[in-house]
Amino acid sequence: MQLKFEDLNSTNLAPYAELYLRVFNAAPWCDGWQIEAVLERFAAFSQFPRFYGLGMRADDEPVGLAFGWGECWIEGWHFFIKEFCIAGQLQGQGLGQRLFAEYEQRLLAQGYGWTFLNTARAVPAYHFYRKIGFQEENQAILTKQLTMPLQG
Repeated sequence: MQLKFEDLNSTNLAPYAELYLRVFNAAPWCDGWQIEAVLERFAAFSQFPRFYGLGMRADDEPVGLAFGWGECWIEGWHFFIKEFCIAGQLQGQGLGQRLFAEYEQRLLAQGYGWTFLNTARAVPAYHFYRKIGFQEENQAILTKQLTMPLQG
């Protein structure tokens, strides 16, 4: 299997939509994505200032994806990884580690000193991220559904 990395942007991100759909519609996520929604998501994220994505192809087929954006913080720029995935049939073969190592080197070259992400503790990705050096912070992610006020 011949691996190749490519920088991703708004012009070449779409071929990775099927990969994303297959990975995140499968267990343990079972999200229920439709291709149109994935393409809209990718288009929106690729327009963020400081967006940076990296794709991994095996024999010219998209098999890995990482993207996110830079955020200014007190001591410099941090990088928020929004999406990271490897094709389901290739997980557990070290490709995720290879993709992340390449991504990390490219982020360092761009001047980022820290990276962070969100994931659930109950999914295999949590253990993968811990294995490659991520540490859990003492923070909470809070959500709230927005609703229209009742008319009185």
